[in-house]
Amino acid sequence: MDLALRVAEIMLRSGSSAAGVESATIAVGVAAGLDDLDVDLTMQSMHLQCRTPSGQTISRLRVVRQPRLDFARLAMVHALVDDLVSGDIDLEQADSQLREISRAPRMWSRWFVTLAEGGVAGGVALLLGASLPGVLVAAAAACVTILLSGLVDRLSLPDFYLGALGGATATLIAFFAYVLGTYGIIPISPADFAFIVAGGIVALLPSRTLISAMEDVLSGFPVTGTARLFAVMLHTFGLIVGVASGLGLCLQAGGLLGIELTPPPLDKLAWASGPLPMVIIGAVVIGLTGAITLQDSRRMLLPASLLCVSGVAVAVGLSSLGIGRVTSTGLAAAVIGFLARYIALRMDAPALTISVPASFGLYPGLGIFIGLYHMSSPGTVADGANSTAGLFNVLGAFGVIMAIATGNTLGDRLAAPFDAPVAQRRRATVEQEGDRRAEDGWDIV
Repeated sequence: MDLALRVAEIMLRSGSSAAGVESATIAVGVAAGLDDLDVDLTMQSMHLQCRTPSGQTISRLRVVRQPRLDFARLAMVHALVDDLVSGDIDLEQADSQLREISRAPRMWSRWFVTLAEGGVAGGVALLLGASLPGVLVAAAAACVTILLSGLVDRLSLPDFYLGALGGATATLIAFFAYVLGTYGIIPISPADFAFIVAGGIVALLPSRTLISAMEDVLSGFPVTGTARLFAVMLHTFGLIVGVASGLGLCLQAGGLLGIELTPPPLDKLAWASGPLPMVIIGAVVIGLTGAITLQDSRRMLLPASLLCVSGVAVAVGLSSLGIGRVTSTGLAAAVIGFLARYIALRMDAPALTISVPASFGLYPGLGIFIGLYHMSSPGTVADGANSTAGLFNVLGAFGVIMAIATGNTLGDRLAAPFDAPVAQRRRATVEQEGDRRAEDGWDIV
C-alpha cells in the first residue's frame, strides 16, 4: 500500500492526469495483492484505503503541495508500473527502483529550461513568418520574462499576478525592440512586433496542465479536473490582462514618441504564414524546446518535434479546405493525441509526454494578440465594429484552446484499441478490478 501511495504521489507531482494516477495506483495494488483498494484523488492529495482479509480498514493520505512538471520522471514511473504488472520485477525490486526514481536529478537544468522557453517563443515567431531579428527578440523576451517571473515567484504571488506580469513584460520588451527598429538600430517591423508578442503568449500559456485538466474532466474526475481547469484559466486571464495592459502602455508611448503601430488585420489568424521551410523549422523547434520545458527525456524530443510538424500541417491543410479554425484545431489535436498514445506506449511512457509539447504549435498566440490589439487601440475602441470583432477573436482563441485539450483526449481514446500488449494488460487489470467491485457493491472512486 505504501508503494502504491508513493507511485501516486510521484505521478501527481510530475504532472500526470488523475485518470493515469488512478490506473497506475490500482495496478500496483492488484499486483501487490490488495484486492479491496479504494483510490480517492484531488488536485493536491491522494487517499488510499483498503480492507484486510480480517476486515480491518487501513488508510493512507498524502498531500502534494508544490507539483513540478517532470515528464521524464513520470515516464520512469510509468515503465516501472508496467514492469510490475507484467511480472518482470517483484515488489522489492519495484520499491528499490521507485526510490532511485524519486532521488534522480531532473533531466534538464533550470537555465537550459529557460533557454528552451525562449526557443518556444522563437519557434512560434518563426512559424508565423517573423524575420530573423524578430525571432531572436521573441526568444530573448521570453527568457527575460521567465527569469523575472522566477524572481517574483519568491514572493508567493498567485498565478494570476505572475501571468499578468509575464504578459506585460513580454509586450513591453517587444515594443522596445520595435522602437529601436523605427530608429534603424535593428530591423523590426510592425508584423514582427505582433509575432514577438504572439510567441511570448504561447510560451507563457499554462498549456502544460491544460490537457491533463481536460482529460480529468472528461474521464470521470470532475472535481479534480474543474479545479485544475480553473487554475489554468485564471493564469490565462492574468496573461491576457498583462498583455492588454502592456499594449495600452505601448500605444500611449507610441503616441508620445510619434511612432505608429499599424493594427494587424483581423483576418490574419493563420497558424503558419511564413515560407514553408521556415514553417517546418519553426514547428520542429517548438516541439523540441517544448519537450525540454516539460523536463521530457531525450528520447522523446524527436517524436515531439515530428508530431508538432504533423499537427501544424493537418491544421493548415484543413483550414485551406475552408474548415473553421476551432474545428480544424480540434481535428489536428486529435491526430496528435492518437499518434502520441500509439508511439509513447511503445516507448514505455504515457501519451501526454509527447502530446503536450507537440500541441504547442497549435496555440492561438497571434489570435489573442490581434483581438487584444483591436480592443485596446484608441482608434478601434471608438469603432464599435472593430472592437467587437477583437472581443470575438479573443473568445475564439479560448475556443481553440479548448479544442486542443478535447481533441487530444479524443485522439487518446481512439488509439486505446491499438495499445501495446503491456498497456492492454494494465488496462485489463484495472477493468477487472472495477468489474469485481461492481459485483461486490464496491465502487472505485
